Amino acid sequence: MLPDLPTSNCWNYSMVVFRWLSRGLMMILLWSTQFDLVIAQTATVSGYLEDLMSRERILGASVYIPALQIGTTTNQYGFYSLTTDLGSHVLLVSHIGYESAWHRIELSGDTTLTITLAPRVVRMRDVEVIAERENDLDDVQMSRHEITIEEIETLPVILGEIDIQKTLQLLPSVQSGVEGSSGLYVRGGRADQNLVLLDGLPLYNPNHLFGFFSVFNSAAMKRVELIKGGFPARYGGRLSSVVSYTMKEGNLKHFAGEGSIGLISSRIMLEGPIAKERASFLVAGRRTYIDQLVRPFQRKLTRYGAAFYDLNLKANYILSDQNRIYLNAYAGRDKFSYEKRSAPPGLGSDDRLNYDLGWSNRLASLRWNRLIGDRLFANALIGIIQYRFSSNTNSIDDSDNSVIRYEGAWHSEIIDWTAKIDFEYVPNPRHYVRFGAEGILHRFSPGTTQRNLEEAGKPPVNLLQTPSGVITSQEIALYVEDVMQLHHAIRVSTGLRYSGYSAQQTQFRSIEPRLGVNVRVTGTSAIKASYARSMQYIHLLTGGGTAFPTDLWIPSMARITPQSGYQIAVGFLKSFRDGRYQFSVESYLKYMRGHIEYKTGGDRYRSAFLDWPDLLEIGKGTSRGVEIFLQKKRGYLTGWAGYTWARTTRQFESLNEGLPFPDGYDRRHDISVVMQYQLSNTRQISCVWVYGSGYPVWVPVGRYISGFHNLLDTGPVNSARAPAYHRLDISVNFKKPKSWGERTFSVGLYNAYNRKNPMFVYPEEDPAGEYLISYRQLSFLQLIPAISWQWRFE
Repeated sequence: MLPDLPTSNCWNYSMVVFRWLSRGLMMILLWSTQFDLVIAQTATVSGYLEDLMSRERILGASVYIPALQIGTTTNQYGFYSLTTDLGSHVLLVSHIGYESAWHRIELSGDTTLTITLAPRVVRMRDVEVIAERENDLDDVQMSRHEITIEEIETLPVILGEIDIQKTLQLLPSVQSGVEGSSGLYVRGGRADQNLVLLDGLPLYNPNHLFGFFSVFNSAAMKRVELIKGGFPARYGGRLSSVVSYTMKEGNLKHFAGEGSIGLISSRIMLEGPIAKERASFLVAGRRTYIDQLVRPFQRKLTRYGAAFYDLNLKANYILSDQNRIYLNAYAGRDKFSYEKRSAPPGLGSDDRLNYDLGWSNRLASLRWNRLIGDRLFANALIGIIQYRFSSNTNSIDDSDNSVIRYEGAWHSEIIDWTAKIDFEYVPNPRHYVRFGAEGILHRFSPGTTQRNLEEAGKPPVNLLQTPSGVITSQEIALYVEDVMQLHHAIRVSTGLRYSGYSAQQTQFRSIEPRLGVNVRVTGTSAIKASYARSMQYIHLLTGGGTAFPTDLWIPSMARITPQSGYQIAVGFLKSFRDGRYQFSVESYLKYMRGHIEYKTGGDRYRSAFLDWPDLLEIGKGTSRGVEIFLQKKRGYLTGWAGYTWARTTRQFESLNEGLPFPDGYDRRHDISVVMQYQLSNTRQISCVWVYGSGYPVWVPVGRYISGFHNLLDTGPVNSARAPAYHRLDISVNFKKPKSWGERTFSVGLYNAYNRKNPMFVYPEEDPAGEYLISYRQLSFLQLIPAISWQWRFE
């Protein structure tokens, strides 16, 4: 039981919890190491797993001793550690996309061994197997998906723009919100409840172009992982999911690169050694040219444009066999502009209106990997994250020989300084222990407004409004977790996370237990279960479902409590036909508290200028669902099919008379089918079909007269449903080997049968009756062609 805890401040509490966790960690380590004391003499083989061609570290690979039926996997940085008896052993090392390798080792003591794997070269007409996945039957982590970048790059896309997050939307219980958006709404959660990490640092707005594209350049990415439940204790700060992106490290042996040209954007990536075998770099960039494409079609008096870019940079240096440092940076920006004039320049009065909208993400980090002995791996990171939104309005009115000038600017910003350290300890094959700490200093500027007005003959007016000012807060976390092999058929993952938060003399703290269980029922099936409690100390005030950048990030304070939630899940996993097929079914139940919404009649725009806590309502939510997932992993035809039944509700005291109502993204049925067929060594066809029952909409149900006013009867919240959504996407890829590498030409169709899916539903007066209301839908993304040309060189 926890001892009596001081309440004077968050730091004192943290120190007590730290001592308590330290004692627990020591007990775990003593218990796990006793395995070594009761058996014969042992030794540890450890090291890194690398790509033979580039020396890129390989993540999630299997290192296995078949004779003893023990093994391990490489961690996020390619490190492995395996303890076994002294003597001669044969290691089997394997990973998707690589040729498996056998290594004979003679263990007379602790040994360091770096293992290289050669990339697999597959010719479809000679070899049926095109891919292998690690055996998920032994993995205690449930509700987890990992999709290779190669798979993502072959699927149909909008306008030829490869988007990793749109592929994640094809998985069970992952919704996109508005059609075409890259947003993620996971198991009834909101967009702000996803912990989106780029090399360990969170991104606050992972979207470009009002949410229609994500910020992740696939050419620079090595791995993407989605966890929907049963979160490990090392992750915290969000309620609904973890989306972890890992960038490539840079080729240590030779220069390489790739790029593509699409209908609306182009991207490029270059990598190579700085000092051969010791240091390398990677740089990747992407830019859209929508602003240039629309320019010839604009009117003389009205002009508009939209553009985005992003830039990734990574460098690393191998200090020694035990030490390696990484430098990582990302910068991305979006800009939308609108200009309207009353007359061409030089012809009569010139009334002008200019409106600019922009938002940006920036982050940078320095990371240090340290191998301490043969069983302990450490990773330390310091970093900075910035998200900023700004809008500017300028107008000139020179009618009636009187010039009036107006300038208005609004911006919001959040800056985080973060530091964390993680340890991974592998005492023996039965235990995998992780522990660490994290600290974040948040700096919020929720809304600053500046207005300037100049009129001839009158004094200028200058107004600066900062209703909330600058708010700083501190967040800390400590965690410990252990994956234990209790029996040859039972694996258990236990974890505990402590989190503390302080802002404006207000403190919050929480203990967050995590538990996962895997029971092997047979050699080809397993039952899994998990429980996770989570806390989230920051909120997103949203104005719509498109991740529109006027959204405000705000901290928890005295009048705004943190978000909290817990999730229980249970599932069954079955592998059959020699691993070619994998079937799973999962059921989950999630409770959430601390949701914020604008009060009934609240003005979202006013929140940028007024004291926004007064405009908010705090409520709770519930989500439950069943997911069915069938995947074919090998053969000419690969892909998956997923089905989700789900129900998500929200409840607020001042909304819907205090009764629960369907969430705006509550979709009862959701189906996705993804297929990839290898026609030959150089041709591949892919198709995606999705179906979803209609989202709830809150629309008036009629009109009524009150006094002299004609009012709308809004009815219950989200009581109506939009029409069902479905579409078919098709793409064909043509690859051609070249002496310098490979080029790929892709053509495709988005919404191939031109389904008019609703993007928005809005009311209008029904001509059949004075007080009746009818509804119309706005459909935007209909039949859209896609063409792209890609190339790679090595």
